[in-house]
Amino acid sequence: MVSYSLSEDAYLKIFFHAAKHPHLPVNGVLLGRRTSDVVVIEDVIPLLHHWTSLSPMMEIGLDLAKGHAEAQEMTLVGYYQASERLDDTALSPVGERVAQKIRDQFNDAVAFVIDGDKLGTGDPALLPYLPQPSTSFWRPCIAQSPAFTTGSIFLLAKADSPSRAIALVRDHNLHEKFGDFDDHLEDSRTSTLLSTTMTIATAFKGTLVHCPSLGQLEVLENHILLVDHQGFITYVGPAESEASEVFLAKIDIPITTIPSGGFLLPTFCDLHLHAPQFLFQGTGLHLPLMQWLDEYAFKSEESLDSQPELAKAVYVRLAERLRDAGTGAVLLFGTINNTANLILAEAMQTIGIRALVGKLSMDISSRPSYVEPSALSSIHSAEEFINSCRDLVSSYEPHRRLVEPVITPRFVPTCSDELLQGLGKLARDKGVRIQSHLAEAREEVQWVLSERHKDDIDVFDNFDLLTEKTVQAHCTFLDTDMLSRMAGSCSAVAHCPLSNSYFSEKPFPLREALELGVPVGLGTDIAGGYSIDIMNSMRQAVAVSRIRDGTRKLSGGGQSLAIDWKDALYLATRGGATALGLSCGVFQAGAPFDAQCIELYKESDKGVGALDFFEPQSGITLGVLEKWWCIGDERNRCGIWVQGQRLDVKNASERA
Repeated sequence: MVSYSLSEDAYLKIFFHAAKHPHLPVNGVLLGRRTSDVVVIEDVIPLLHHWTSLSPMMEIGLDLAKGHAEAQEMTLVGYYQASERLDDTALSPVGERVAQKIRDQFNDAVAFVIDGDKLGTGDPALLPYLPQPSTSFWRPCIAQSPAFTTGSIFLLAKADSPSRAIALVRDHNLHEKFGDFDDHLEDSRTSTLLSTTMTIATAFKGTLVHCPSLGQLEVLENHILLVDHQGFITYVGPAESEASEVFLAKIDIPITTIPSGGFLLPTFCDLHLHAPQFLFQGTGLHLPLMQWLDEYAFKSEESLDSQPELAKAVYVRLAERLRDAGTGAVLLFGTINNTANLILAEAMQTIGIRALVGKLSMDISSRPSYVEPSALSSIHSAEEFINSCRDLVSSYEPHRRLVEPVITPRFVPTCSDELLQGLGKLARDKGVRIQSHLAEAREEVQWVLSERHKDDIDVFDNFDLLTEKTVQAHCTFLDTDMLSRMAGSCSAVAHCPLSNSYFSEKPFPLREALELGVPVGLGTDIAGGYSIDIMNSMRQAVAVSRIRDGTRKLSGGGQSLAIDWKDALYLATRGGATALGLSCGVFQAGAPFDAQCIELYKESDKGVGALDFFEPQSGITLGVLEKWWCIGDERNRCGIWVQGQRLDVKNASERA
């Protein structure tokens, strides 16, 4: 049965709405997302405080609310109301009709009626209503456990939200600044959509830099960016605009000003990293791939599986290095041992990195001591890890759950058909993402053809492992038809240009993949790649593309195969996030605030870190951005946030 989690922001806004109009009927809609078997109610939009029917004004308000929800990558998931009388907890006929309209688009819709008698008690003041099966009637949810108590399907993300709401009204009068759609009709400076500012946690003013799409880089000077208590961006706009002035008038928190020589940038996304191989990062790169796996990779993974304390030390340090390098999201290969993988997941969650953690599945190996005993055992172990990983973060509020499990067949040569078939079914049943290696090296491609008598893309496809939830690393030996199949299945590629230069014998056809619409992000591929810094992956991606384009010119022409630094920055941020199915990587309302603060100069002509300037600088130009992209490093990074939480990062100069 589906359950419902109500965020603190959502509860506070419902409370403020009722408190502002204590003797009038108020209503609004609930915004959220369904994750697995939980409907997470993240926000609300207050509509009216003068309503007796499903009026044209309410229809307009519902349409605006729906558009606002979609812009934030959410949906309308329910309705709330309060009646004129405090003791009236009946869902009105109008309320039933509105709730049913929402249910027509979202089957698990819910309605809440505000219980006026509980508003000042510190108890949750909401009575939930659910639709009756096969009817359009709604009834109070009667269950053994009362709503918002232990055992109930209705949960408050923060148990103290009711008492906090009372304090904010009593001590700060926040409800008086709260506006709904009726207020907007009476005073255009007040907007139902601006009511989100009542629970703003952080406000920034300065320059924002992001890449909303491939080939597009925006430098947004003198902008305001607001973040709510759940870590989502609620507003972005020019500081001098009327909307910004309205927002700023409603908040009572300090504004963080980004220095003129700095800017906010979305955090980087690393789409391919072998966590246990961080143990021997920067060694063994003189060997071919299969020999390197035998002599280095498998040994390190086996070592961490057998030594939990070593695993913890390695994984905590890895998380710290990722944080300091500006990586806010990472897709990780773990090991075959669930204990070690849970240590990895816990390290990422604790440090504050958004991590998709893969438990390796492999029932074939050239190293007898490092292999799972059977396909069935491997499948059971993968399912156990999925459940354990989800349990690990279950105590966190939904928006603070940064870690999720990933189905991870190592690559075709280490997985039997029985194992791959079982993993494909498990991925479908559990709704989890998939990662593996695809067409990385010539000897691997030849081995699959020899043993399986087909290309490994066919092997993955046959077992439902090539889906919109799949990220395949490398893909250097894919031809145009195969890339088209990747695009058709919406499977993404983790482009690892540094490790490809050592092990793949062939560069990834990046420009062709992008032209075909394949989702692509960048990966460091530790330890096949020696640098954990995505900035080096960006630089290598451009360099490799330029070499490919030079070869094209020498061989007789065709379209350019090169990318530039702005394209690479997109791949490292928004492109990577899109490939991972995340909504971060861009500064827009509704997106998680995953950002890093980059400082290029402290004074007009004094550069930070490796950057030197010999003329006075003013603002953030494309020229200084390119300079940073080419030679910048950790010394330029003065802050990092994931889901609105500032991480404990120190740049290189502070660590010295």
